[in-house]
Amino acid sequence: MGKMKKNRQKYHAAAKKKEDSKVEIVDMHDMETDTKFPPTLLSPAEKDGSLFKGLKINKETLKQELPDFDTRSTITSKSLRGLNMKKKDKRKLKHDLWMKKLNSIDTAKKEAKAKKKRQQTPVVGDIGILGDALPTLDLLLKGSTGPKSSDNKETTKKCIPKEKQRKKQMMNDISLFKQVLAHPSFIENPTDTIKEHLQNKLLQEQEMDT
Repeated sequence: MGKMKKNRQKYHAAAKKKEDSKVEIVDMHDMETDTKFPPTLLSPAEKDGSLFKGLKINKETLKQELPDFDTRSTITSKSLRGLNMKKKDKRKLKHDLWMKKLNSIDTAKKEAKAKKKRQQTPVVGDIGILGDALPTLDLLLKGSTGPKSSDNKETTKKCIPKEKQRKKQMMNDISLFKQVLAHPSFIENPTDTIKEHLQNKLLQEQEMDT
């Protein structure tokens, strides 16, 4: 016995369609045949089958090395200022450079001030300087002309004279300097007078040594 089907009961009535509204069914096959599309225009290179036939490529452009942004490391503030330096070391380095700059400026100012002071001070002649220089000159001449004897070496102790002795020596030098300036032979020819005095001094010391 076959399966019996129960008819479904419809609870709602179907809507009434208007007579004017008609649905037109268009066949796609007829549409394709009726409509005519314009044919596509192909270039002569595409017709031949070679797309890059008329293309000109320069070899120099192919040899250029373009920057590789993927492999290049990013530049940060640390890379510019030194990665291996600590903040404390950087601060110390800046402080040292700043102090060095200040010291150089101070030394330059002091040197300029001292130079200006030296230019303003007048040069005053003193016979004591000439007298102190004479023994050293005699010793140099004696050492260059005479034989050197290592046995007869006299060691003299250098000591700083007291203030009274220095003042006394200075007054004596000033009086001697005035006498030399007032001497008629010095006034007439100062160069020959000093030369003759030095020669007499050397002869006197040689006689004392012998």
